[in-house]
Amino acid sequence: MQVVFQITSGEQHAQLSMLGQINNLLNYTGERETRIAVEVVVHGHAWNLLLAEGHPFPEKVTALHGRSVRFLICQNTLNGRELAVQQLFPFVEVVPAAIAHLVERQHQGWAYIRC
Repeated sequence: MQVVFQITSGEQHAQLSMLGQINNLLNYTGERETRIAVEVVVHGHAWNLLLAEGHPFPEKVTALHGRSVRFLICQNTLNGRELAVQQLFPFVEVVPAAIAHLVERQHQGWAYIRC
């Protein structure tokens, strides 16, 4: 299975809910010994989710990364917010345009979840 999550909300409750959903999905597939690839595409107001400092859920994001979840951020979001990659967790990957990445993943057959 391959799943891509999209989040644009900077609201803590939305981010916490998504992180919990991903954890539950990984637990479910782990119990069934099912292979899964998970990506989280962050853009818009959700950029704060990936800040290395100053975010309330760094341990949850880091733990999910430790379970092979890929976290990606939109270059357009970085440009628009005047953020440097160095301000983010070191494992965050940058995609040129989040929306294009999401379209590509869906075209490749990935399940799509909007949070």
